[in-house]
Amino acid sequence: MLRSTAIVSLLFCLLASGLAAQPAVIVLDGSGSMWGRTEERSRIDIARDALRGLMSRWPAGRPVGLVAYGHRRTSDCADVELLRAPGADTAEITALVQAITPRGRTPLAEAVRQAAEALGSVAGSVILVTDGIESCHPDPCAVAQAIARSGARIAIHTIAFAVSDPAAVAQLRCMAESTGGQALTAENAAELAEALDRAAASPRPRTRASAPRAEPVRVPRLIVTLRMCADCDPMTGDARILLRRGDDVVATNGDPFGRFFDLPAGEYLVAVETPLFDRGPVPVTIPPGGPGRVEVVLDAGWLVGDVRSVPSGQAVAAHARLEWQPLVGSNGEPSPGVEAIGGSPVFLVPAGAHRLRAWVGNAEGTAETSVAAGQVVVLPVPVRFGTLSLRRIGFGEANPRVSVTALEEDRIVFDDWPNVERVEIPLAPGRYRVSVIRAGKHAETEVEIRAEAVEEITLGPAPPPISQKSSEVPGN
Repeated sequence: MLRSTAIVSLLFCLLASGLAAQPAVIVLDGSGSMWGRTEERSRIDIARDALRGLMSRWPAGRPVGLVAYGHRRTSDCADVELLRAPGADTAEITALVQAITPRGRTPLAEAVRQAAEALGSVAGSVILVTDGIESCHPDPCAVAQAIARSGARIAIHTIAFAVSDPAAVAQLRCMAESTGGQALTAENAAELAEALDRAAASPRPRTRASAPRAEPVRVPRLIVTLRMCADCDPMTGDARILLRRGDDVVATNGDPFGRFFDLPAGEYLVAVETPLFDRGPVPVTIPPGGPGRVEVVLDAGWLVGDVRSVPSGQAVAAHARLEWQPLVGSNGEPSPGVEAIGGSPVFLVPAGAHRLRAWVGNAEGTAETSVAAGQVVVLPVPVRFGTLSLRRIGFGEANPRVSVTALEEDRIVFDDWPNVERVEIPLAPGRYRVSVIRAGKHAETEVEIRAEAVEEITLGPAPPPISQKSSEVPGN
């Protein structure tokens, strides 16, 4: 924590030192693998949050630009885009980052070259965030070396996010060292935020390596490569590898990141398990001299749920519960649904037809689509709902029970003891009976909920009735 605080303080001191005037261009990985999960969240979501935080701390007056790659087309090495030349509008950078939808390949060398070109002859830095190895250029380190030889005072800082392939890490380290930049790694959200701060706090190139080159890496005995389609980039995460010899499981996953194994020579079977489907087994031979190599094509794609409020179309995925369901199971019957893992609206699904169901409170919406192998499909799921905003008074300090009943169905749709003064309850349009109860005290009313409207009500217990006594007046 103290280290992170010091880095942030250094970032804010840049303006006073005059270094903040030096521009930076952020290069963000928009390849399909960014939908993979780290800490039960998609890596693109983690990167969006980390960059939003970085922009909130960015020194005023220091120009910043943005380049993305792999975010428009699935299998195009030319999919590199300068989204914004260096400028002072950090809010625009944040908005552009939020709109990036990972889809394609990893032409990171070309993206870095275009970022350096956007800086021109002005000294500055390129900050690359990637979760994978270059999949288009044969030698990204050579691209970095060419930038250094051009005389440009540009530092390339590389951040390997959830990258455990030693060859990829060595590749990124070479790019950084060629230009006097930093080679950083991040395994989770906190480390990514810290790495971004460290890179941003180093706008000037450090001493460059005299003859940088990618370090040789040890070759494992068995290399398992997973691909979503036959010509897709290798993928990491979101799949568990099992190696069998006969009927015995001799290894699972592998190191690093479930892809490399050190096993004796012999015959093996490789199977792959994902949260929603399995693949294999695929036979592989590890020769005495090694290494053995095997590829498993998952025949799968990414399905991203985009829950929207009706009729405005406002994104509400953060407040929704999402469930995936294939339209037809392997036996020809409907299959049971599977909720999004960790609340993330992203599913690695087998190629075919699928349904997403979303709930916001008791309001429900569905949508259907087909996903091809290697494809990323963002599926809008419309949900029509409004909000009951309930304030409770006169029930004492303890939390009273709140019960909401849908009158048309005569069904309780909410029943809880909320510990906030005003509770916000999303509900499908319709009429409801709202009850608040505690220790013999009771209040009740009916309310009409309309789509995208907020109905505010305040409920308190009714005062006890006043008892009256009648007495006869003598003489009457």
